[in-house]
Amino acid sequence: MSKGYFTDKGTKPSDNDVIEILGTSKDNWDLLFKHLAVESKLKGEYKFYGVNYGWAIRFNKSGRSIIALYPNKDIFTVQLILNGNQVGFALKEDLQPQTLRLIEETEPIREEKWIFTKIDKETDLKDIINLVNIRMKV
Repeated sequence: MSKGYFTDKGTKPSDNDVIEILGTSKDNWDLLFKHLAVESKLKGEYKFYGVNYGWAIRFNKSGRSIIALYPNKDIFTVQLILNGNQVGFALKEDLQPQTLRLIEETEPIREEKWIFTKIDKETDLKDIINLVNIRMKV
């Protein structure tokens, strides 16, 4: 199953398409989107990552990818890529046990950990925001 709902490369979703599919997770999408775009001043753009991932909104700073959000039915998936230094900093943060386990158990790819986590209407975004801050600073 794909990370995102929109898997047709030839059909980029509109903002309205994304809002409609997010359903119950829209409030968390809006909160995270606001943090990324307004508070962190990151630029977001649609990018297609292949049929196994689909369309995402990727946020960049100075040409460096910080986070990608893959919208899906009533959820969305967050992808953060942490290098070794960032992993070290993250493991010292006051993160939820399940977030720490996710980081620890994710196998590195070319010395980086590709962290994927699903966000729904119940998810606390604190850990994601902390990881974004680490990604931007380290």
